[in-house]
Amino acid sequence: MQDRLGAFRLANLICPIVQVTAATGTYKIFDDRNSFLPADTRRALGTPRKRLAHDAEDGTYSCKPHGIEIPVDDFELDLAGGEANAVTSQLLAQGKMNTLLSSKATSYAKRVVDFAFANLTAVDGRGNFSSANIDPIDQIDEQLEALSTTISSTENISVILSVGVWRAIRTNAKVKARLGIKDGLTLKRDNLVDGLLFPVNLEISGVSYTATKRGQASADVTKATMVGNYCLILHSMPTPTVDDASAFKCFSTSSVLVDSVKTYREENSNSDVHATDWSEDIKLTGAACARLLAIT
Repeated sequence: MQDRLGAFRLANLICPIVQVTAATGTYKIFDDRNSFLPADTRRALGTPRKRLAHDAEDGTYSCKPHGIEIPVDDFELDLAGGEANAVTSQLLAQGKMNTLLSSKATSYAKRVVDFAFANLTAVDGRGNFSSANIDPIDQIDEQLEALSTTISSTENISVILSVGVWRAIRTNAKVKARLGIKDGLTLKRDNLVDGLLFPVNLEISGVSYTATKRGQASADVTKATMVGNYCLILHSMPTPTVDDASAFKCFSTSSVLVDSVKTYREENSNSDVHATDWSEDIKLTGAACARLLAIT
């Protein structure tokens, strides 16, 4: 079963959730000039203070309804021992709910990752980590420097890698030499974080998906990691607002997308149905606040 906590963590690092009171509204598009223009604040006696104008461009969001459900046929309960067996009945219900939430997490994470990659252009001439002449740390540091200058901060910056890209970095000779990894030792996560330009939140994501539907031949079942052959470097706030400089945001009328799972009876299918509903609108809110490397 999908690591739904890992899937939600990946999605929230890329696209934190902004809870809104109305399903439609406006937000501020990050402008790298806002707040960074030095102002002449000195004034002569009897003259007014320097008045600032908040002239950021507004974007609009419009949350759309989403929902997913899973039935529990009455006969499934009989197979589990019937209502008299409270333990197995509870385990059956929990299993169905876990499937429901796992599917929800996978679907949401895939939407977020696909949206991010579709709205970013990979930095030209970077990402060739398999080359013996390239030091991946130099290339990541270059993007960290550019990003920190853009947002005027080194805080709340994440570097997101797939397991495959992490493996390419671990086997790179220049990285090993730079970090003093020798005599058969292996590169660890903390080694890379300590070796970067400044501390970041490093996410090595193994979250995967498949496009193979149930019923197809097992030989045709293939899985791929959602992050794929990319290194995503971005700024995102852990508690975002409509105004902050996060690269992406998901606007929702719920702070966690799924507040609860409800159950209702569907007599015509002889089933109890577990369901959950939420709303979302994923937006690129700060194009300058993210960098993408296509890894080869």
